[in-house]
Amino acid sequence: MALAMCLSAGAVQADTLTETLIRAYQTSPLLESSRASLRNFDENVPLQRSARRPNVSASSTGSLSASDDDDWEIENSFSATLQASLLIYDHGETAAAVESARAIVSAQRWFLISDEQDVLLDAVTAFMDVRRDLESVNVARNNVEVLSEQVRATQDRFDLGEVTRTDVSLAEARLAAAQANEAAVLGSLAISRENYLAAVGEPAGNLLPPPSLPDLPASLSEAEAIAMREQPQLNAARFNQISSEFDLTRARAARGPTVSLGADVTYTDTPGVGGATGRSRETSAGLSITGNLPIYQGGQLSALVRQAEASLAQSQFDVQNTARGVRQNLGSAWSNLAVARATIAANQQEVRAATVAFEGVREEATLGARTTLDVLDLEQDLRDAEFQLASSLRDEYVAAYQLLSAKGLLTVKHLNLGIPTYDPDVNFNRVQSGPYSTVEGTILDKLRDRYSR
Repeated sequence: MALAMCLSAGAVQADTLTETLIRAYQTSPLLESSRASLRNFDENVPLQRSARRPNVSASSTGSLSASDDDDWEIENSFSATLQASLLIYDHGETAAAVESARAIVSAQRWFLISDEQDVLLDAVTAFMDVRRDLESVNVARNNVEVLSEQVRATQDRFDLGEVTRTDVSLAEARLAAAQANEAAVLGSLAISRENYLAAVGEPAGNLLPPPSLPDLPASLSEAEAIAMREQPQLNAARFNQISSEFDLTRARAARGPTVSLGADVTYTDTPGVGGATGRSRETSAGLSITGNLPIYQGGQLSALVRQAEASLAQSQFDVQNTARGVRQNLGSAWSNLAVARATIAANQQEVRAATVAFEGVREEATLGARTTLDVLDLEQDLRDAEFQLASSLRDEYVAAYQLLSAKGLLTVKHLNLGIPTYDPDVNFNRVQSGPYSTVEGTILDKLRDRYSR
């Protein structure tokens, strides 16, 4: 039996918090979706840059004809044209469009970091919730066992005439309440396990105690200084503002002149004209330069400028609003951490006091100086104090990671998880020359394999 128990215990998967975070990061559909979205925005840069690159196209025409003048003899003709054009000056419109697209890419990169923080914070919360609820279940089951023993002892004393039926009923009522509480905490544990599965992608195994808390700032002002520099939502809003500034420059540049260069080469092969025999073959080439200056387009250009100005004003206020939200979240996380730590100290003292009180009352009850109800009350107080301590320990850990997230530092890199991370520069650099290719098949195969299981 001992060997079987050892083998069974060894088969149970033991998960650390670090392993949970790594698994959440590596299997998150949200992160895969955000990365695909970022690759989508990467393409906007070469799309905008293409306006100042050569545009080359080829066209050809072939035809068959016949008339009664030539006894319906079929004649064929053919022509082919190679055309090229190049925009050589557009008053800075394309340059502004490219910079706007680059700023949007930077904003989306910060949004990707924000999603990474959400994934890791959800994993931490789910991990600690499962551990808290497991502790709650242990406390509830122990409470049921103790009260069951109290009911049996009270019944025995009633049979000996030492207590009344009221004492037995009180013990039975407390046992029923403890059993109801056990059912409730088992339900909470089941919900926490489902949340863990959603956050991590795998069921919760044997969750080991978490490591020590990460390094945290010494003051709220220090944390705020870091958040103003690192918080991803705020940085994304700033880059959106930069993009709006370039969009305004682009709208104003659209009212300026443009100059483009064109060239074409045409080859024709047609039947002889005017009764001539044989065929007429000719090659021609041309070069042109075109200038354009919009004078009036029904108010469209002015409307585009006003629209860009309104968009810029909106993005500027978005930065201010996001900064306020960052400060609010940071202050809330800081307060939650302070409350959790104060609650831990109080709950630890409460558990010590409740333990001493319970043991003392239980001894007094054996001597007849206390009633069964007194013992049950103190027993319940002790179990409640133990549960509150476990809950406050969970709150401290979650609040610490919420503070990291509010500062913008809840990332794989900052936590030193020791795993390779997604590099957005790889795809960005790959598409800048406008290659004639699609997204790597390995990415699609990876997604297909993952979600076809």
